[in-house]
Amino acid sequence: MFLVRSADYFKEVLTAHTSPIVSVIGRPNVGKSSLFNRIIGKRIAVVDDMPGVTRDRNYFAASWQGLDFMLVDTGGMLPDVHTGLPEAIHEQVRIAVNESAAILFIVDALTGMTDLDLLIAKQIRRTSSDKVILVVNKAESRSAAFDLDTFRALGLGEPSAISALHGIGIGDMLDKVAIAIERSQKDKKHNHKDAPALKLAIIGRPNAGKSSLTNRLLRQNRMIVDSTPGTTRDAIDSEMIHNDKRIVLIDTAGLRKKSHVKHDVEYYSNMRALDSIERCDICALVIDVTEGIGVQDLRILRKILEIRKGVLLVWNKWDIMEKDHKTFDALVADTRRQYQELKTVPMVSISALTGQRATVIIDTALEVKARMGVRIGASEFEDNVFAWTRVHPHPAIPGDPVRFLGAKQVEAYFPFFRFFVTNPDDIAPSYTRYLLRKIHETYDFLGCPVVLEFKPIGKSRKKGKGFNPDQSGEE
Repeated sequence: MFLVRSADYFKEVLTAHTSPIVSVIGRPNVGKSSLFNRIIGKRIAVVDDMPGVTRDRNYFAASWQGLDFMLVDTGGMLPDVHTGLPEAIHEQVRIAVNESAAILFIVDALTGMTDLDLLIAKQIRRTSSDKVILVVNKAESRSAAFDLDTFRALGLGEPSAISALHGIGIGDMLDKVAIAIERSQKDKKHNHKDAPALKLAIIGRPNAGKSSLTNRLLRQNRMIVDSTPGTTRDAIDSEMIHNDKRIVLIDTAGLRKKSHVKHDVEYYSNMRALDSIERCDICALVIDVTEGIGVQDLRILRKILEIRKGVLLVWNKWDIMEKDHKTFDALVADTRRQYQELKTVPMVSISALTGQRATVIIDTALEVKARMGVRIGASEFEDNVFAWTRVHPHPAIPGDPVRFLGAKQVEAYFPFFRFFVTNPDDIAPSYTRYLLRKIHETYDFLGCPVVLEFKPIGKSRKKGKGFNPDQSGEE
């Protein structure tokens, strides 16, 4: 699978992985999305007076005084009454706390402090109050300044008065964000030596056998196993040692289609599963071999690749299959022939119930992680690109042809290749697939999200005697 995107998109993807995360949280209609739009300088988040408009988290690259970070706009914390208010609030707050270097907790100066604000603040104080910056929005009026101290009752320090609508107080607030990020990065460097060899997320549809597989790998009943879909509502991290390497397993709630997510607790479970994909190294997509691959499995796969994570496909319940020595090879060949997305995804067959070949998942995931970090020499890759384009040139375009003038691999946490061409907007999708296929045939990137980007050549490059790809484009 491949995607061709703009340079701005790739900047956001790389920033999402390498830069600290700042989450904007709070109850509905306090101005979270307005603040999000104000900080990034674009109208990205949907703004509406109706509570609950923001349901999915929006991510966007932002910067303040030279500090890059990823800003996250979260949904308002007001779940369905029938699902239990404290439980859903706890889930949403924990997601923000776990992934963020700094948290902007937004309250409303016009409505004052509410019971819901107090409930959210109570949860934050229990977990990580040092990350939180209390922000009082809609405080543009003079009268709001007199009521500011009342928000100290939330127990989260000195409030920052702002107006997201008018841009008042935003700079002072972001200065506090920068201090929180700096403190978080120091803690991160201190703990870097303890990083595991692999963080593996066990992903899949409900009842595919994810928790049974995790229990088998851990050799203990760490997860609740039940035949009822949706038993696992949380993403739970568990550690194991495999061949003297520390492995972190993340067992997640089964990902359902949005149309099937009827309760807010299950909605937050879906968010938590997506969060697990974001913070893992490799995803193991578990498929019930008796049911085969469904539309939702392909959606999950696309989400994994969109977030630029390595992936392997796990055929579970292999013990109950009628088979011979050729069955698995035939299944792999048929699957790759039927689904384009799976042509370059490694596959293993296991039984979580009996433990048959379960540890092969760990070995395969470690191999995929190693391939994610493979770097190809600039001259070698460029020579290969020129050879491929000579043997099979781009389809002719009357008047202004597409010519390849250089190529290189860009430093990233996934295999990311940049091509320097004339008329990049005119490159045919079929030719992009050709280049992707040649890369996979030449280099071993099985299980990796290989991404291609095409950039035009600047005027100064055309006038020069030679072409130096290191002097062109953004890193």
